[in-house]
Amino acid sequence: MRILQVYIAKAVFSSIFLVLLVLLSLFTFFTFADELNKTGRGNYDAYHAMEFALLTIPRMVYELFPAAALIGTMMGLGMLASHSEITAMRAAGISTQMIIGAILKLGFILMLFVFFLGEVVAPYAETMAQTRKSVAMSKNVARQTETGLWIRDGFDVINIGDIRPGGKLSDVHIFRLNPDYQLEKITTASSARFRLDQQWLLKNVQTTLINDKALLFESMEIVQRESLLNPDIMQAVMVRPLTMPVWSLSYYVDYLLENGIDAQKYQQAFWSKVISPFSTAIMVLLAIPFIFGSTRSMSSGHRILIGVMVGIGFHLFVQIFSYAGLVYRFPAFFAASFPTILFFLLALLLMRRLK
Repeated sequence: MRILQVYIAKAVFSSIFLVLLVLLSLFTFFTFADELNKTGRGNYDAYHAMEFALLTIPRMVYELFPAAALIGTMMGLGMLASHSEITAMRAAGISTQMIIGAILKLGFILMLFVFFLGEVVAPYAETMAQTRKSVAMSKNVARQTETGLWIRDGFDVINIGDIRPGGKLSDVHIFRLNPDYQLEKITTASSARFRLDQQWLLKNVQTTLINDKALLFESMEIVQRESLLNPDIMQAVMVRPLTMPVWSLSYYVDYLLENGIDAQKYQQAFWSKVISPFSTAIMVLLAIPFIFGSTRSMSSGHRILIGVMVGIGFHLFVQIFSYAGLVYRFPAFFAASFPTILFFLLALLLMRRLK
């Protein structure tokens, strides 16, 4: 029995992997082609465009996995059905419930994989992709290290520890050099934000002036500064809400609410991240009735076509309803979960008809 369950899971998983590989190849190529249009800005060339496209693969896997799970499950089970293997299993005394149980176990494992990918791998890779892209496009000398982003701006060397959503910088250090490249001033700020009047607003600022005789210290709550980081580069390195881990989103939502700032976008992104892993398991569940309900009456081409239509339809529906939630101010949980709940109810309805 265990051998059959492993055999079914392998057949389904191999099909999911194949579908995902095809989808990733297409989307990676489109991303690379789009990035080629941006080459020539600063040091950004074809190599950096390819690097960017490859680093965004974890995010694309995270976003495309539910659709790939649906199409792949239908293909895998369809192949078993076309070769009469499912019929042979039933004839040998293997119940439909046991076959479905093996598929759902695989769905649970895939759900855990998607959660790990979305919370650990994708945020790190996406941040690295955006940062390296911005560094290559920058006309200033810039470098990304473990201690943050380092940028050369004239006689200033700027270190930014973290770049948060909304254009906010945290843990900022500015080292001012004199024409002889000797350190003459150190400015630290807990945070900085770019304003619409083309000014940078630094908060909790501490300044140390260095001369031959002494060190002079000065503290200010708020300081305005014209040049810190090109706002165009800021847009490139800013982390999108959906690429942030759940715990970072939770922390940032609390911060926004405490300061009376609209947090709708980030609340919705938080619930989308929570719901997203379940979408993979639901897509696997949704594929089952299409196979067991019409094992012989539907060709493999029809199954693939239906899987593609439903999978892409689900992906588009999630995106459209998410934007509608932001525009019409739907409750964040409702806007993030409604498409997944709707398809889950559809899967349960089809499973009930199957019985």
